[in-house]
Amino acid sequence: MATFEATRSQRVQQHFEIIEIDLPVINGTCTLGGAGGYGTPLFCDQAWAGDYKTYYFTNTDAPVLPSINGEPVWRCVKSISETSAKLKPGEGLASRSSAKITLIDFDGQDPNPTAPGVTSAVKKQGTFFGKLDARQILADKAARIKLYRVETDGSIDIANGAQTRHFLIDSLSRSSSGDWSLSFKDVLSSVNLDEKTWPEETGGFLRQDIDNNQLTIEVDGDTDYSSAFAVRIGEEILKVSSVTNNLTPTAELVITSRGGAVVAPTSSEVLTHTHSEEHSAGDEVFICGLSDDETLDDLITRILTDSGIDSSLIPSTDWAAEVAEWHSTDKINTLHVEAIDTNEVIAKLLTNFLMDLWYSPVDNEIKLSAISVWKQSTSTLAEGKEINAHSVKKTAQEKLRASRAMILYDKKNLTDSDDSFSYAKASRFSDNSIISDALYPKHKDKEFDNTQYLNKDAADLLTQRYVSRFKYTPFLREFETDERYLNFAMGDVVDITSLSDQNADGSLSNDIRAQIVSVNPKYSKSGRYYNVKALTYEAAFTTGSEILLTGNLGSVNLYTLGGAPSQAVDLTFILDGGYSEGATAIRAGNFATGSKLTIIMVNGFDGQANAGNGGVGGAVIVEDVTYTFPPGNGLAGGTVFDCQGVDCDFYFSGTTPSTAYPTADGYIRAPSGGDGGFSANLYTLTAGDGGRGADGRTPGTGGRSGYSTGAGTTGANNGVNGQIDGSGSGWGNDGVANDALGGAKGSGIINSGATVNLFGTTAARYINGNGDHP
Repeated sequence: MATFEATRSQRVQQHFEIIEIDLPVINGTCTLGGAGGYGTPLFCDQAWAGDYKTYYFTNTDAPVLPSINGEPVWRCVKSISETSAKLKPGEGLASRSSAKITLIDFDGQDPNPTAPGVTSAVKKQGTFFGKLDARQILADKAARIKLYRVETDGSIDIANGAQTRHFLIDSLSRSSSGDWSLSFKDVLSSVNLDEKTWPEETGGFLRQDIDNNQLTIEVDGDTDYSSAFAVRIGEEILKVSSVTNNLTPTAELVITSRGGAVVAPTSSEVLTHTHSEEHSAGDEVFICGLSDDETLDDLITRILTDSGIDSSLIPSTDWAAEVAEWHSTDKINTLHVEAIDTNEVIAKLLTNFLMDLWYSPVDNEIKLSAISVWKQSTSTLAEGKEINAHSVKKTAQEKLRASRAMILYDKKNLTDSDDSFSYAKASRFSDNSIISDALYPKHKDKEFDNTQYLNKDAADLLTQRYVSRFKYTPFLREFETDERYLNFAMGDVVDITSLSDQNADGSLSNDIRAQIVSVNPKYSKSGRYYNVKALTYEAAFTTGSEILLTGNLGSVNLYTLGGAPSQAVDLTFILDGGYSEGATAIRAGNFATGSKLTIIMVNGFDGQANAGNGGVGGAVIVEDVTYTFPPGNGLAGGTVFDCQGVDCDFYFSGTTPSTAYPTADGYIRAPSGGDGGFSANLYTLTAGDGGRGADGRTPGTGGRSGYSTGAGTTGANNGVNGQIDGSGSGWGNDGVANDALGGAKGSGIINSGATVNLFGTTAARYINGNGDHP
């Protein structure tokens, strides 16, 4: 005997199906009002003990089959139709799968033949499915479609030779012709995600009015507040310090200080700002959900299990590995301050992190997979073999195309409206290289819904990955595949060679990369085949590819801007015009070991970073005893480029390895450190002056003059602010040590363990400061 996979390559195949449904039964004693019952929980007075009976149905033209586990296999399946789930790239949550089985009813048999009430007369009257429908509640019971192949010697391995597709029963209904329809649904439908909210509303409320300063509040005794980190009352968020008399009529919450920032205990991130206000008895007390350095897989798992999904359907190890590969440093830090439609919150999370989620009826588990241009193909599909010849249909999906993407994030007060003005930051990414009269005349924008779930790196990664994948119009390819060649699954990335796609010279294209978004089985009298849909998957930058970055760069991560590849890569970044700024203006990021970056600066790119602030002046306090306080040290300058252990080649001027940008023209100039402050004078009782701010892209702020109390005199001069153009302290200098120390000079390039080569450097183009390349 052979398994389903072992018979896949049979040249001539005979297919059939067995439908299995599991229904609750009561074995043994079953009475109904003193008479014999019919063996189901609806028609027995005895309590159900958890027993199930599996019913088996097969095609009317199936081979002669033996009984299974002592039960007959009824030959009554007239037809099977199935609608598989379909991925919705960029939208996150896939559509749900379903199936419909048309069954021919028959007389003279009973679905519960051994039940005490099933006499010979009962067996003869009525029909099989009519009685089954009357005796059972079929909704949400387990069901399976099992796909079989007859082996070349005519044998059938009933126990091991099938591919099993898992469903839940939706309904059993009868048509006017007398046939019955058994409808199946996706397992994800079992929790009715579109009818649930998350986090769940608990019904908590205030027992007494509270003012805007009160730190002990009286709450209802029916809600369990024991694990509450924070609660929302009206528009105010209150951080819970402790709970007393929980689940009693005198329950109280002890609150930390009211108003201000609410900080996460683990990540120390500010989750929200809030303001204190008065509240009235009866006001809702909503227990907020907390995400504190939570990974995407953990949060979605929590939402699904809270909504009723069996945790056994979630392959936690696979999910964690997928998120770790594609979002290795991204964590979610927020409060969930209101109950939201479960479908909506899951879809938003998936969209924010560009992940797909769907239920696989074959694996009987929920899948989570990243959408990234770095996904590698797992197989090659050629028309005439894996793809049935002349079956390919190609349709443009213009609605998905976007050469520019934007998202607003960082909502300061989570109880504010979801309007744009409630968000403090934005991430934008555009690919200008494809915008011209010869290509796409205008940008096409993708504007994501505002979000509270992303930080800067995650938001930048979202906009970059979306544009990288969908900057060219994607195409949906639909085709047929015979079962013997079905060596791929929904969600896989594949390479396609198709007769309908040609290169510019007329040769067949063999480098089309696509993601399988749907694999739909078709059941016919002559056997099974599959309708497949695949969406063009714009391949990632390959070795030697160039990524153009135009405009100003502020604290950017090249790993993020390159789409966060999970494998070692060799990429070229073109820094075209503009300037850089930030404490660390540019960092290589978390590229895999073995990666190599080539940095080509063109059109006068001005690599700079933030300068150091000047130190404050010393203070003098004149009271019964006179005191002086020391001045402050100047602060250090920032770093222009941190290679973070990734090998890098930098081109400042002269010839480059790029065909598109053959001549380099750029600068990296380290900022300076701020000057130290001046001491107070104990004899004249005069506070000290502030130190000068340093030069850099964001100039250092001059130090504040020292202050005095009593009869003393405040310092006369605040430190002078730094300059952008180096006309003050210049670039790459230590701050002047006045009476306090000057700040350390900033750094041009830091290796952090990388091998770094510089090309075309001059004294004017490269000022290293405290970096690794004097």
